[in-house]
Amino acid sequence: MSVKHPFWHPSEAKAFILDWDGVIADTKLDFTEIRNNYFGGDNVLLLEEANKLPGDEKAKLLSDIEKLEIAGAENATLIDGAINLIDWLEANDKKWCIVSRNCEKAIEIAAKKLNITLPKHLFHRDNSAYNKPDQRAFIEAAKQMEVSINDCVSVGDFIYDIMCARKSGARSILVQRDMPEWDEWTDSSYLTLCDFVEELKEPKKLIPWEYKEIYAKRGERWFNAVEKAIFMLPDSTSPTLDCWLNRAAAFGIKSIYVDKNIIFTATDWKNNSSFPISSMGRPMYEVVEEFLKARFPKINVISELKEGEEPLKASKNSLDLMRFIERKIF
Repeated sequence: MSVKHPFWHPSEAKAFILDWDGVIADTKLDFTEIRNNYFGGDNVLLLEEANKLPGDEKAKLLSDIEKLEIAGAENATLIDGAINLIDWLEANDKKWCIVSRNCEKAIEIAAKKLNITLPKHLFHRDNSAYNKPDQRAFIEAAKQMEVSINDCVSVGDFIYDIMCARKSGARSILVQRDMPEWDEWTDSSYLTLCDFVEELKEPKKLIPWEYKEIYAKRGERWFNAVEKAIFMLPDSTSPTLDCWLNRAAAFGIKSIYVDKNIIFTATDWKNNSSFPISSMGRPMYEVVEEFLKARFPKINVISELKEGEEPLKASKNSLDLMRFIERKIF
């Protein structure tokens, strides 16, 4: 099954980033007592807060966390569907890795107990500079697997997995949790991992996170209308370039043409607070592509036109884009 713009399906991803606890192994970790002992019961990021503590106290906290993880690993059980997921990944030649906040020893103990062969790329807090929900954890994992982060799907059971995926540009799948309050973060959710595996075997069209709002308002007919159109980036945009690009992309526009000879100037940077200072002096199409891809990974930024292609000269005012689309192509 080939899923066309704007739809997506995880089965088309090139690589999968899996959580360990809750996706492969069930270790029933409960950090409540540790949070009570060290942080007065506050729901803090334990590893990050540990780095703020004095040396001896930090070492004791990390030791207590590791003891809890190892105890959980020694009593780990297999998540239903975990073997089926791994088998599907292998059978379909998908690259995959594990990214976990756990210590290496706990993962190895649980893997041995459950007879799981760990993947080539295994990231845990003992060998990683970054931990979820820091998006760099996923960006580095994608780099090691030699794929674009936009071609990755995260499968996790916790908000940290979803946040890390959302901030990095990966797709996000939530499993083993019924948490409607997390829906605004994730692309799709499944009550069980088994449900997700069945979805991989029998794909259906899914609406990406970034298009759910416009799809709810306009439906599939709208996207069919904008599917083949190429929109030319105006010479000037109102109120700002970053606003224009975000609005155009949010409307489901698939392709934006930016002349390869246009340079992102110092004035462009001054007038658009969303772009990094390193954007100055670079080709505009590269800057635009990097800016959009994190939020709209399905969008296509074109710097050269093929024979016969004629881009639409879109309105320079972002507030007129909806009306322009309705008038010109819908």
